[in-house]
Amino acid sequence: MQQDEQTADIVVVGGGMVGLASAIALRERGLDVVLCDPGEARARTSFGNAGVVSRASIFPMASPGLWRRLPAYLRNADPGLRLRRRHLLRVLPWTAHFLASARGSAWRRAAGALAPLTAAAYPEHRRLADRAGVPHLLRETGWIKLYRTEAAFAGALLEREILAEHGIPAEILDGAALRDLEPALVRPFARAMLLPETASVGDPGGLVEACERLFAGLGGRSLRATVTGLRPEAGGWSVRHDRGGVRARLVVLATGAAAGELARPLGYRFAFAAERGYHRHYALHPDSPPLTRPVYDTGAGSILSPMGEGRVRVLSGVEVDDRLAPPDYAQIEAAARAAAGTVRLGQPLDNRPWLGARPSTPDGLPVIGPAPRHAGLIFAFGHGHIGLSTGPITGRLVADLATGRAPAVPVAPFAPERLLRWPRP
Repeated sequence: MQQDEQTADIVVVGGGMVGLASAIALRERGLDVVLCDPGEARARTSFGNAGVVSRASIFPMASPGLWRRLPAYLRNADPGLRLRRRHLLRVLPWTAHFLASARGSAWRRAAGALAPLTAAAYPEHRRLADRAGVPHLLRETGWIKLYRTEAAFAGALLEREILAEHGIPAEILDGAALRDLEPALVRPFARAMLLPETASVGDPGGLVEACERLFAGLGGRSLRATVTGLRPEAGGWSVRHDRGGVRARLVVLATGAAAGELARPLGYRFAFAAERGYHRHYALHPDSPPLTRPVYDTGAGSILSPMGEGRVRVLSGVEVDDRLAPPDYAQIEAAARAAAGTVRLGQPLDNRPWLGARPSTPDGLPVIGPAPRHAGLIFAFGHGHIGLSTGPITGRLVADLATGRAPAVPVAPFAPERLLRWPRP
């Protein structure tokens, strides 16, 4: 064995919330775990999240309303979604499946699959935050969806019906009740929907760092390295990285939007795309009341989320483009202009906006389960916007799969086989 090679029971590839939670859960089960990640905190999608942990996060991006808005999407005239048309052609299987998923029946099925996962998300988040010594980062605030017009509110009827079908509470507010609840909002809104079974993370990056410390305290090993390949061998796997390698019985692939690139040499070609998103922090005006919970302005397609006293994170809508393409700040600049009319913003607190790429599956469901043709390989990626939210419960599911236990949440809807195309032997 070379000097730069290590051994372990299991290697987790990817250090975002899904990978970290998986590594922690596996270590809690007594396994010798190596976590491989380059260690670039700002590069992780979990760093740039809105911090919303909501039981109501059960709706894929491919909604039935897509067809009505498609002409605006194709012109990049809708603030919630920007498309790079050349990139859509390069991910044609994802595009075709995504459009086919934009039906009421598919939306309902996806919501039914996600509901048990999001219902288990908060308890597992709370357990993890407590164990990591940062319970204060998780606050049970609820979050609010804002509608600028009665027509926009009426257009969300199907969403409210599906929430009710799954027993997810929602409180409808008129403009006056909204101002009483959240006086920081200065823009008039016709209606709002408060989703009370929601927690918010006041510092997603801080939570990830606390989980790294927890993993180390449990005796887990971290490699600051970029994994370059996975190779099955007798009795397990060889994980190659830019500093050497690790041999292990099991591997968890949890690298988010980059997972397809590592899976492809093994013959797995996923219908996959990257949902890029931007954020920038702003100070609230000194005379403004605090914003006490995240809010989603449906008219602007953007989220405002409080991140510590007097600081607000403005998050853009989705940009579908190659995950490594140069940034285009037009969308976050538009979101910031809209946010300045929603709350009283002060100066930006960042030198430049943050950009991250979320893994997007066309049906809006994550990929969680054993690799179909390789023993000892577990997939855990494709969570889209809910990677931070459902990361801890996904980690528990990964540990269940790795140790032969019945999964705590049904994982059949998340099976990798549903998204594979043109498999190679």
